[in-house]
Amino acid sequence: MRTAIIGPGLIGHSVALALRRAEPDASIVAIDRGQSLDAARGAAVIVLAAPVDVILELIERHADVLRAAVTLDTGSIKRAIVLAARKAGLDRFVGGHPMAGAATSGPSAARDDLFSGQPWFLVPHGALPEALSEARSFVERLGARPVVLEDDGTEHDRAMAAVSHLPQAVASVLMTVAARAAGARLSWAGSGLRDTTRLAASDGAVWHGILSSNAAELRPLLLEMSVELRQLADQLDDGDAIRELFANASRSRATLDP
Repeated sequence: MRTAIIGPGLIGHSVALALRRAEPDASIVAIDRGQSLDAARGAAVIVLAAPVDVILELIERHADVLRAAVTLDTGSIKRAIVLAARKAGLDRFVGGHPMAGAATSGPSAARDDLFSGQPWFLVPHGALPEALSEARSFVERLGARPVVLEDDGTEHDRAMAAVSHLPQAVASVLMTVAARAAGARLSWAGSGLRDTTRLAASDGAVWHGILSSNAAELRPLLLEMSVELRQLADQLDDGDAIRELFANASRSRATLDP
């Protein structure tokens, strides 16, 4: 059983390492951007581990290659990708999104345990039942925990806008404003700024496709955030309002801890 991984970056290379750990004799072929997809022909499983815009392009231009295999993607938006796969007639395509990553990108940051115990969302929406079964088995072999969503990806995208895309956008804006205000004194920053802006080191080329593809879900949250910040700016001398804000935030943050 051969597996083709298109886009051997952090996620793609981690898929290869995790699969190799589970199956030392696994046949794996990695295809980088710009290379021919001919090497993927005959693969039982194809993983599209590329940026969202590239995944959409691959589905549109190479449906003939993808149609012959159970195909998963790893994009962090799902509705646009799943709908593109259905439009292309890919009935063995199962949308996927592993909730795993690292502070740095690229294959050098890959790990064979990156997915261990982590949720891996699967959005079959119109895929053949046997394709979902094979996709579930595949991600389990990587050590991930499959979470099947039954809709067209809207539930996934709405949740990711709140728990992934909004934090990324806010961290990048926060870093920009803080750097502009602090100037040469930015190096004085302690762990507070460093911790809250870790995501600001992310690659904008990757995130452009994610944010634009999920703009319908993200835009309202960014506008709500701007309202909350403006309200905070007007209440800095209101002790009760500040205490309520911090208490509510603290209670919500506590639910993230095991």
